[in-house]
Amino acid sequence: MRFPAKIVWLVLWTVCVAEDCREPPPRKETEILSGSWNEQTYREGTQATYKCRPGYRTLGSIVMVCRGGKWVSLHPSRICRKKPCAHPGDTPFGSFHLAEGTQFEYGAKVVYTCDEGYQMLGEMNFRECDTNGWTNDIPICEVVKCLPVTEPENGKISSGALEPDQEYTYGQVVQFECNSGYMLDGPKQIHCSAGGVWSAETPKCVEISCKPPVILNGQVVLPKATYKANERVQYRCAAGFEYGERGDTVCTKFGWTPAPACKEIICDPPRIPNGVYRPELSKYRGQDTITYECKKGFIPEIHGNVATCTRDGWAPAPRCTWKPCNYPVIKHGRLYYSYRGYFPARVNQQFVYNCDQPFVAPSQYSWDYLTCTAEGWSPEEPCLRQCIFNYLENGHTPRREEKYLQGKTVRVHCYDGYSLENNQNTMTCTENGWSPPPRCIRVSE
Repeated sequence: MRFPAKIVWLVLWTVCVAEDCREPPPRKETEILSGSWNEQTYREGTQATYKCRPGYRTLGSIVMVCRGGKWVSLHPSRICRKKPCAHPGDTPFGSFHLAEGTQFEYGAKVVYTCDEGYQMLGEMNFRECDTNGWTNDIPICEVVKCLPVTEPENGKISSGALEPDQEYTYGQVVQFECNSGYMLDGPKQIHCSAGGVWSAETPKCVEISCKPPVILNGQVVLPKATYKANERVQYRCAAGFEYGERGDTVCTKFGWTPAPACKEIICDPPRIPNGVYRPELSKYRGQDTITYECKKGFIPEIHGNVATCTRDGWAPAPRCTWKPCNYPVIKHGRLYYSYRGYFPARVNQQFVYNCDQPFVAPSQYSWDYLTCTAEGWSPEEPCLRQCIFNYLENGHTPRREEKYLQGKTVRVHCYDGYSLENNQNTMTCTENGWSPPPRCIRVSE
């Protein structure tokens, strides 16, 4: 009798390969084994079915089979995975973060936090992804509130005031001001903080008063123990010091205004064009004096030549100005007009003058302008002698009359055997005429 080959092969495989499993199917973390498995051995081909634990899921059945003495998964890709949860939900004025897990799935936990100035209603600040979705309701954040504020005595709320019994919300600001004669003792404004308390206590309004000011290098005139708002005091500074802004100050809520101060009077070395001074120092203190002199052609601008260091600088200001011109004395001439009341003359003033015969102006006219300059009158010699050369005794006379001004010289030609005095051959025009005179005398042999 012959058996089919397939049956023979199956019998041989059963005898040679088949092997029972000597332990129950394995227990798994995310899966639950169905049925009862109390035996010590299980025959080849025995199947075990699993289902997912709560919070997990899979597609299809999870089956393990006893094969070759081991439990083998029929579908290895079929595993239990965590069930996902939808978005947990946002809360106005707050936010959340994943405290447990990395995504919205079974076992995840989100914790909610309110924005600054908001607080959570209730104690549940979290939601967990459970088998049936998110636990708890979405937390609610409400704005933080502060207690009502009362007006300070002798003052009022100047900005941000609500009804007397009305609460304030986070961030609201209240400003205060005091009645006339009073000042704030505390902050000018407070705000409702994130913790539900005011940033500071309500300030008080206290009467403004000032103690006598302490002034370095100065003292109060007629001091008293205390001063009230808007009272004014006068003070004076010690020698060599000056007021900072002015010589009085007023009691205000900020103290003495302007702040009384006496600062040392300091003067830089003076700059005196066309002048010199002494002593020469790098700086000068109040009441220090200098003496100055002006260079030639200049005089002090004011009477005297001493200046004092004061709070306003050097006084009187040391300056050198052009020396004025006194009434001119014109040798061999005179002013054309009387010019009464014009002297001393200012620099650049001009006056007409004329010269006596035989004198002329440097322009060789009988009249010209006399000008007051920084160096004095110009020209220095208004009238110069005019010498006429029209005849030479015992010599060659010029063909036509020649005129020369004082200080000029002319060469002459005497006849043979003749010469000017002292054997000279030139004449010079002087104040008194030609020198030597135009006369050639015989030369001694």
